[in-house]
Amino acid sequence: MTILTTVYLGEEGWLELEELAQACGVEPELIAQLVAEGLLEPARTEPRWGFGGAELARVRRIHRLQRDFEASLPSVALMLDLLDEIDRLRSELQRSDV
Repeated sequence: MTILTTVYLGEEGWLELEELAQACGVEPELIAQLVAEGLLEPARTEPRWGFGGAELARVRRIHRLQRDFEASLPSVALMLDLLDEIDRLRSELQRSDV
């Protein structure tokens, strides 16, 4: 069963580091580590990191992969690359069917 939750992205449309961590059920240190490893890029960097809906979805996906597969960050990075490639190929296939 999937439970959908709504996350308010703030008045400016951004979540700060701590808000993103809370919305994803992870520690802020994990978010910082994902940024350092290049697995996540803040949508805004000044004056503080700001994260939008795409980054929220990405952290949740990373967290699910780590939890479900007990995967290390390098393994998650590979999985994300493969999933992104599958998405790209599906889009390409849909465009060619037109």
